Amino acid sequence: MKKEYFFIFAVSLLILAYVIDSISGPVSVALKSPYQFLDPLIVSRFPLTLVGIIARCFGVFISVILLLSLISQAFFLKASTTFFLAIIFNLFAIQQIATNTRTISLQWILSLAFSGLALLLPALIYLIRGFIHPVINNSLPPENDQEIST
Repeated sequence: MKKEYFFIFAVSLLILAYVIDSISGPVSVALKSPYQFLDPLIVSRFPLTLVGIIARCFGVFISVILLLSLISQAFFLKASTTFFLAIIFNLFAIQQIATNTRTISLQWILSLAFSGLALLLPALIYLIRGFIHPVINNSLPPENDQEIST
């Protein structure tokens, strides 16, 4: 599938999340961690907000993976970048919830936290591919052009 389709899909998810947020309105809930929002009692109070958060989470996740797909081969760079973003997203969400400061809305904070958690899987995949790629390239027989001897 072409990258343009994934880009359109990611943008569509972000627009869908924006529409859902405008329909559901602002959310005000006291959380101790970003993952406490997944408690069934809280989810049952804010089901439409959860759909918006999940849509935004997938939109951010796909966008990061698409940006990294523009870099060819450099698997260790991709792994470290993805891992760094995952950590930063989660630390930002934890800080925003712990200090009760809202530089962005709670929906965005939770979406970034869940995206950061999801980005750990591609980081692991890129790391494994980084270790396997040189082994596969070294085990392949070299492509020798037939030399014409005179």
